[in-house]
Amino acid sequence: MKKCPSLLIGMIVALMLLSTAISTRAYIPALGTQVAIVPDPSSSNGGRLPSTDPAFANFTFTNLPWANVTAGNLTTYSIVVLVIDSGALNPVLTPQQASDLMAWVNAGGKLIMYDSEMSTIDYSWLVYPFTTNNAGAMGASGELTYLEDNDLGNSNPASPYFINITQQGANVWEDAVGDCNVFITQDVHWCGHIEAINVNNVTGWVHTYAVYGDGLMIYNGFDIDYMYVDTVPGTVGIANLAKLWLLELTTPWGTDYNLACGRRVVEPVGGEIIESPVLPNLIIAAAAITVLSAAFVLLSRKLLRTRFPRLLK
Repeated sequence: MKKCPSLLIGMIVALMLLSTAISTRAYIPALGTQVAIVPDPSSSNGGRLPSTDPAFANFTFTNLPWANVTAGNLTTYSIVVLVIDSGALNPVLTPQQASDLMAWVNAGGKLIMYDSEMSTIDYSWLVYPFTTNNAGAMGASGELTYLEDNDLGNSNPASPYFINITQQGANVWEDAVGDCNVFITQDVHWCGHIEAINVNNVTGWVHTYAVYGDGLMIYNGFDIDYMYVDTVPGTVGIANLAKLWLLELTTPWGTDYNLACGRRVVEPVGGEIIESPVLPNLIIAAAAITVLSAAFVLLSRKLLRTRFPRLLK
C-alpha cells in the first residue's frame, strides 16, 4: 500500500522535469547583443563588416580566433559571425568544432556566414550543407531579385527593412552583386530571401536563412569589398549591404521572428518538412499529459479509498 504515494511523487517529479524541458527550448541568450566575429571583421580579400556607426551601438563585438570556437567559449555569445576568407583553412572547423557550433545553434544561437570573393568553400560540415558558385574578384555587375519580403530586408521603400536592390549606376553596389557567391546545390531546410545573377551568369540564392532547433543560420554571399568599419547603413550604394548586415544582427529568432520561409531554395519531395524542434516538443507534451493523467488517476483512487472505502471493495 505504500508504493502508491511513492509512485505518485515520482510521477510529479517527472512532470516537473518535462515541463522544464519544454520551457527551456525557447531560450535565447543575452538578447542577441553579444557577437563573436570569427576570426575578425576584416576580409583578407577586401572590405570589413561595419561596427562604429550608432546603428550598431547595442552590440558588443568580440574577435574570436578559429581555434577558440569551442563549446565552452560559445556560451558567452548569442550571435556568431564567420568571416571566411583566404586566410582561413578549408574546411575551417574541425569535426568537434563543427559539432559544438551546430549544437550551440540548435540550443538558440544565431550563426551568420560571409565568404566574400572566396573560391569554393566546403560547407559539408553544416547540419544543412550546400555548395556555391563563386565569382571571385572580377569587379563586375549583376542582378538581384527579391523572392521574400521579411525582416532581413524587403522591397517596400516605406519599410524600415527596405533594401534597394533595383538601383543602377552605383558601381560599388553592383560590384557587391556581380562578384557574389550563390547557391547551386541546396538542402531543403534553407529558405530563399534574395536571388542573384553573378558575373558567371549563374542564378542562385545569395542571401538565405535556415531555422535549426531554436537557432537561426544566415548565409550572405555578397562581395564586401567596399564596406568599411564606418560604413553607414542606408539605401544608397554600398550602404544597402551595410543595412543588410545590420538587419542580420537585429532580426529576432527562436520563438519570435518574421521569417516565413515562403520560398525554400529547393522544394521538398514527398511531403512536408517537420523542423527538428517540433517533433521533440510534441513527444515531450504527450509524455507530460500521460504522466499528469496517471497521477490524477492515482490521486483520485487514493481519495476514494480514504473517503469511500466500500466503493473500491
